[in-house]
Amino acid sequence: MRHLAHNADRRVLTSAAVTAGAIVTLAAVGLSLDHGPSEAPALAQVAETSTPASTTSDSPTSSETPPPPTEESEESDDPGAAHIPPATIPGGPLGIPGIALDAYHRAADRLRAEQPACELDWTLLAGIGQVESNQGRGRFDAHGNTIGRILGPRLDGSLPGTAVIKDTDGGRFDGDAEYDRAVGPVQFIPSTWATLGRDGNDDGVADPNNIYDGALAAATLLCNQGGSMNDPAARTRAILAYNNSLAYVANVNAWAHGYAVNAYPLPADLPEIHRPEPTIEPPTPPEHCPDGWEGTPTAAPEPAAPGEPAPPVPGCTPKPEPSESEPPPPPPPPPAPHRDAAEQAPPPAPGPAPAPPAPPGLPPIELPCIAPFCVPPPA
Repeated sequence: MRHLAHNADRRVLTSAAVTAGAIVTLAAVGLSLDHGPSEAPALAQVAETSTPASTTSDSPTSSETPPPPTEESEESDDPGAAHIPPATIPGGPLGIPGIALDAYHRAADRLRAEQPACELDWTLLAGIGQVESNQGRGRFDAHGNTIGRILGPRLDGSLPGTAVIKDTDGGRFDGDAEYDRAVGPVQFIPSTWATLGRDGNDDGVADPNNIYDGALAAATLLCNQGGSMNDPAARTRAILAYNNSLAYVANVNAWAHGYAVNAYPLPADLPEIHRPEPTIEPPTPPEHCPDGWEGTPTAAPEPAAPGEPAPPVPGCTPKPEPSESEPPPPPPPPPAPHRDAAEQAPPPAPGPAPAPPAPPGLPPIELPCIAPFCVPPPA
């Protein structure tokens, strides 16, 4: 894995210095880490917690509009575009999933090529992924998509500390056609994703539910705030653009330092952020059982490992095969050949010949009955 051991000592010292510098910077401006949004500058909000708004807006406001993302460089010029099968990537420090670790490395590599002055390290992206969604709960498929959609709270102003943001994506990403919700392992609001969303795994789709796409978009947002991420002031300003909370800054820096030195942060380094946790929508079960199976699907199947057969769908059972001892059913009789109606009518049954008709013009004659041919009537 590239960069895992590269400049480890430098990262440890740099991360420690950045964390200490950030604390000094925050203390200098007289702001507490134990509270949510404070007197920080008004920057573009990305995470699900943003400065409450008294009026409805279609998207977060910012005093400094970030420049649009730089066009994707060709794969041959991209140092982070090495295609490593995600299933073969081992886990990283503090139990970080291997596929998330790969996504953060690729995003940091690409931003170092696009904006060298940013000096972005993968540990900062990992800190954001940990604080936002606990690294996507560690559940990704082979392409980096989260297993189940991770959603922040509904931004309808009903929860303290949340803005009012009307729907901007027609429910495409968050499933809500009335209000926006933060989406994915790094929690992007759809309106922000429409501006900063990027394709991090070169599959032609920019999807906030994909860790590669989300990591590259997060790296772009951080570096677009200006300055070097090794400068505590610039780093603090960039993280505040993600979530306008100094407690959030402290949590991200603590986890970034932890990933750099492979040591869990102390509870004192993780002040309460005062924001609701994102929820996970389970994947939708298929409508029908696959061919050769019967029943009603009750849940979505687990993702198949590369090269392995697909696991069974819960609620579906294999159809029983016909027994070899039972004789096959007899074939249906062949249809009768078509005949005309005249040919199909049966011949008339034989009977007594009818009496010849009386000659015309003569009345019928009734003869008396003569014994012994007739029985006389009773007296």
